[in-house]
Amino acid sequence: MKELYIILLSVFIGAVGQVGLKYGAMRIPDTGSLWEKAIAAWPLIAGLAVYGVSTLLWIYALRTVELSYAYPLISLGYILVFIASYFIFHESISVLRLGGLVLILSGIILVAKS
Repeated sequence: MKELYIILLSVFIGAVGQVGLKYGAMRIPDTGSLWEKAIAAWPLIAGLAVYGVSTLLWIYALRTVELSYAYPLISLGYILVFIASYFIFHESISVLRLGGLVLILSGIILVAKS
């Protein structure tokens, strides 16, 4: 059960990292030195660091959990990023995308119950 919590934490942190990458990528200036661009896009660097922590947690969880069980749970990240994209970046939600998320969530539930 502890491994499940580590996987969920890894997925949540990974989703935060992905949002940081998007946020930082949107702020990369068109001009300036590489150093100036890196400073201006600090969320990009933070997103990479957070994503790295997520990867370390994932590796730790994989020591004891079957990959065929753990890997589908990464799909929760799609749902978290989808929700964050709507609220943070004001991206649109179509009925088709929402239907896809329902299917993903259904699959996650089936895998988690196995």
